[in-house]
Amino acid sequence: TEAAIDSSFYDEELSKLPSSGHVPIGQAWLNARFYIVDSQLNPVPIGVLGELCIGGAGVARGYLNRADLTAEKFVANPYVAGERLYRTGDLARWMPDGNVDFIGRMDDQVKIRGFRIELGEVESQLLTVDGIEKAIVTAWENEDGDKDLCAYVVASEALNLPDLRSTLQPKLPSYMIPTYVVQLEQFPLTPNGKIDRKALPAPEARLEGGTAYVAPRTWLEEQLVRIWQSVLNHHQIGIQDNFFEVGGHSLRATTLMAKIHQELNHKLALRDIFQYPTIEQLVQVMGEDQTQQTYVSIPVAEEREYYPVSSAQKRMYVLSHLEGGEVSYNMPGALIIEGSLDKKRLEQAFRQLIARHEALRTRFEMVDGEVIQRIESGVAFSVEHVQASEEETQQYALDFVRAFDLAQAPLLRVQLVETGPERHVMLYDMHHIISDGVTEGIIVQEFSQLYEGKELPPLSIQYKDYAVWQHADMQSERLREQESYWLNTMAGDIPALDMPTDFARPAVQRLEGARLEFAIRMEDSEQLKQLAAQTGSTLYMVLLAAYSTLLH
Repeated sequence: TEAAIDSSFYDEELSKLPSSGHVPIGQAWLNARFYIVDSQLNPVPIGVLGELCIGGAGVARGYLNRADLTAEKFVANPYVAGERLYRTGDLARWMPDGNVDFIGRMDDQVKIRGFRIELGEVESQLLTVDGIEKAIVTAWENEDGDKDLCAYVVASEALNLPDLRSTLQPKLPSYMIPTYVVQLEQFPLTPNGKIDRKALPAPEARLEGGTAYVAPRTWLEEQLVRIWQSVLNHHQIGIQDNFFEVGGHSLRATTLMAKIHQELNHKLALRDIFQYPTIEQLVQVMGEDQTQQTYVSIPVAEEREYYPVSSAQKRMYVLSHLEGGEVSYNMPGALIIEGSLDKKRLEQAFRQLIARHEALRTRFEMVDGEVIQRIESGVAFSVEHVQASEEETQQYALDFVRAFDLAQAPLLRVQLVETGPERHVMLYDMHHIISDGVTEGIIVQEFSQLYEGKELPPLSIQYKDYAVWQHADMQSERLREQESYWLNTMAGDIPALDMPTDFARPAVQRLEGARLEFAIRMEDSEQLKQLAAQTGSTLYMVLLAAYSTLLH
């Protein structure tokens, strides 16, 4: 074993049983010491999730004949000279009473719609629901490459999805509530008695016994059902089903809004989807609002020497050139690749991506006082390869993020750090002027497909087509009305934000700053989640509202 097999103990007092629902590891015992740290091996505050590391005399020297794995799991203890730490890979947190709360495995973390989710957190909350005896949560990937949470449960009685959702809402933010729930009589097992996750069945649209199915009655209801089915990847949608209870979220609501406009020539506001989340309600709103707007696709721009930039790109170009803003719009990321890796094929996949997306061949400059974008027919690109230990990789990652020259394409760089015979860390960085959070997900997904040798369908339009279309639309009456509104609203002296800082506000804006991490009490966290559930919002929206209030 990597550490003494009894490295901790938990003294279970009936009057002080943990209310979190997690397995208590307790406190380090005898010759062991516990550390809960972030990815840089810095200690995290009480209540904050981190990796559990074990130090002390009971830590083993390493793995027999596995130097690469030893280097990964056994690292120098930054707090005790000459000692090593065993990185357990367990996700845990300190409790106020000094005990350690076990959450799950770090490799059970998933990222869904930008939120990093610990599957163990969701599982533990499911186990607090009456009737549920066992629970497993996985990230289910649909045909479009989007991921949703799917819960598999063994329960003593038939479950009802709306009731289950209502029970979980005060305990979990909306993005952590499973979209799919599959009730099984028992979990499939491997020959050695462990749960066989690969044998778990594909999720159903919803649990039987949920909202009663009501079929569409009119032509408009039928069309909306068809559109909802395509957006949600569900086979059966009733007109009384709540969009956000059958797999919908804000990004899918945006897609739904666009499809309704495209196919029914009816332009809805995003708030309409939130306020009227069933087809039955939406039909009434669409019936009352007789305004019809023909959907117009963005046309492909004619080929020219250079193109205008979008409003967002112009703003980022200016801010990137302010003092301190050189790396403010960098979008770095890292992927851990385990197993055999073909470096030439990896580099070729990136070259195919650059050939496929004009944005990755775009550079920016000033012409006649205006920011423009030029698209190169081809650009030189290579992946830098280095070899390093796990400890050295941290420094490579920090050094990797540096300023881009916006006049040079591609505004993408990749570095491959080899930490072992079959373990690599792929660092990548893009400038925000050519990418965003959604784009980043597409790039990573298409890179994986191209590396696997898959052929991707051609793109109908590129980003420069959107920028040209946006400028053409600038002449419309609607845009002139908006311009007039904002000029009137912002007329006169605009008040400056006067925060109570401990330094004088500089005359010229600077983009320097720092990051402050802290933890709030568990009871405060639960109340925030309840507030989000009561107001039909997300935890992100609640915290952003609090921040906006602070700025006012």
